[in-house]
Amino acid sequence: MFKYLFFLIFLLPVVACQNDAYFNSDLEIPENTWEAEKAAVFDFRVDDTLQSFNLLIKVENTPDYRYSNLWLLVKTFSAQGDIAYDTLEYILADEKGKWLGKKQGAAYLNFLPYKTNVRFPKSGSYSVEIIQLMRDLKLNGIAKVGFRMDKVK
Repeated sequence: MFKYLFFLIFLLPVVACQNDAYFNSDLEIPENTWEAEKAAVFDFRVDDTLQSFNLLIKVENTPDYRYSNLWLLVKTFSAQGDIAYDTLEYILADEKGKWLGKKQGAAYLNFLPYKTNVRFPKSGSYSVEIIQLMRDLKLNGIAKVGFRMDKVK
């Protein structure tokens, strides 16, 4: 229970500070089956190095998803050739199996906080690759994966 309260307390400032979506893109997963070797790739450009952003990963899962969590590898590539790696775990269902997130038809959309108050050091093109790290090489029950950047005012 405490970890969910902590998660909500952490998420509240992120949601409250969502001002302007600078970048927002979704990738539909064919047949709701996310293959381990197929990264969700999002390309964007940053010109203002003084602007701060809140970064979110969006995951839409169906009731066919058989786990309560999701492990992801996030790779960020800069135009200068720098690569940053993050391994993340997100909780998609509570301990009783109730799906978290906003119900969208038969699926559940989760806005998962990735990083807050991020400033990109150099202007230019960036790319984010999101890869599922679950044990299943073909992960059933994931309908969409997205990436969103909100300007912080």
